[in-house]
Order: sequence, then C-alpha cells, then structure tokens
Amino acid sequence: MRLAVLADVHDNLPALEAVVEDMRRHDVDGIIAAGDYVVRGPFPVETMRLLRSLDAWIIRGNTEGYVLAYHAGRAPKPWYTSDQWAALRWTCEHLDRETLDFIGSLPEQRVVALEGVAPIRVVHGTLNDPFGRLIPDGDQELLRWFREAGFLSRDDDPPGLTSTFAQVDEPVLICGHTHIPWVEEKDGRMACNPGAISGALNGDPRAQYALLTWQDGRWRVEHRSVSYELDRVRQAFHDRGLLAEGGAFARAYLLSIETGRNVVGQLLWHLDRLAVKAGYPDWVVVPETIWDRAVSTFPWDSYAEDSRRSTYG
Repeated sequence: MRLAVLADVHDNLPALEAVVEDMRRHDVDGIIAAGDYVVRGPFPVETMRLLRSLDAWIIRGNTEGYVLAYHAGRAPKPWYTSDQWAALRWTCEHLDRETLDFIGSLPEQRVVALEGVAPIRVVHGTLNDPFGRLIPDGDQELLRWFREAGFLSRDDDPPGLTSTFAQVDEPVLICGHTHIPWVEEKDGRMACNPGAISGALNGDPRAQYALLTWQDGRWRVEHRSVSYELDRVRQAFHDRGLLAEGGAFARAYLLSIETGRNVVGQLLWHLDRLAVKAGYPDWVVVPETIWDRAVSTFPWDSYAEDSRRSTYG
C-alpha cells in the first residue's frame, strides 16, 4: 500500500496540480491532507475544488480557522479594515459558499485506520494546537532551516518528540504547519512532516510532499520535491489583484514561494521590533504609522535578489 501525504497548499493551484500528477505516476492508494489549503495564494476556489476531487482524508489547518472566523464575524475588528490584514481579506472575499461550507465540515485531526497496516494520526500543528510546531531531533542541516525560519533559536536544542509520542496511541503521526520536511523514528514510532506544497522553508521552492509505503511491516517515508509552473503563480498574483490589494504580506508571500525562505516571518519580526520599540509589546494590530514604517524599511531588495538568483522558475 502507498499513501501520498500533503500539507500547506495555500491556494497554489499549479503546485498542487504538479504534485497530483506526480502522485498518479506513483500509483498511490490514497491521499492524506494535513491542513492549510487557503490563504497566501491567488487560486483559492480552484485549489479547493481540486483538493476536494481527490477524495482524500482531509483535516483543517490554522488558515482554515482564519477564514471561518472572518466569515462568522468572530475575527478581531482590525481584520476587516486594517492594511495589515489585506491579504487575508482578499482570500476571504474570493471564497464561495460551497468552499466555506466544506472547510467548516473538516475536523482538526483524524485517524486513518486501514486494514493490514499501522494506523496514522493526522494533525496540522501539534496534538492540541493547529498553530503549534513539532520540531524533531535532526542533523545540523535540518535544524539550520528551523533556525533560519525562526522556529528554533541559535542556542536552543530541538525539543524532539518524546513527549508527543507518549500522548499518541497510533504508531505514526503526520503533521504540517512549519513548511519544512522531516521524519523522526524512535522506539517503534514515527512522525513525519511532508513539507509544503507552497512556500517551502528549506531553501527549495519546489512543491514538496511525501509518499508513505507499507513495506516489511512498517511505513517507510520518501520525501519528494516537484517542479511546477512558478511563472503562472507570479502572473496570477498580478492579474487577480492579490499583489495590489493584499499589500505587503502578499508581496512577502510571493517572495517566500519564489525563494524557499521565510520572508513572511522576517517581515513579522521586523514589524515586532518596531512595535516593541514604539511601546506596543503585545500587539495584535499595530498603528498604521508603525506598519507603514515597517513596510518601507524592510529589506525587500535583498529577497528580490534571492528570487532572481533562484535556479528554479
């Protein structure tokens, strides 16, 4: 038996299409989707339509929670007006009722239990939080990407997964959210992040997913990276109005897609430094003057140069 595992699609239709084609060449028997299908990209309805057609085992991620809260009127008031949330508004205003109803029906986690193979628990972030991050023990190359993405400080050791494994009945755990592919095996248990279909943060801007193959009484993982029509995504950011209407975050999203680096996170940290200095240490939304200063002083050109130097796309 072979299963495909994907996560963090983020409205990137060309990337998902390329991965689906790669899956079909590998004769998968089923597909697991671990959350974050919407927000950040220019194809919200089309991406969800393709995902729904796959008949996959699907859960909700944190970005699905964003759009549900927005449409239910439960989001913070600035989400509806502030320039800082313009990219999220663009997505929310381009989703149709059918897509929203489908997203609302999704569970936050689930167990995939098939005859003759070990069961698999699927979450987006951690067991208790779709915004949480699972960070494995790993070699220095893997941990370098977690540190560069800002998920692990330079001096901290990785937390590993011992406590997480102790809370899970199933021998296999799938997660997403960090956009960094990895696998950890310990004491007969395994956890795996397939990487991100869109916006990978390990320096490789290709679409990433994983294949799980049942062999010799256990699941074996193969991470895959698939090239796709990146120019089509760039063009859609412009033509569909996301870049113009979504503001600085849309610009950062596109640069993250192009470079395989956490430009969105870097923009947030830059904003945070300015907000704290101005007396807003616990900000959710900062005054527009601080936001404008953050956008105007962010080193956009350095990331744009990385995008131009990229060998892909």
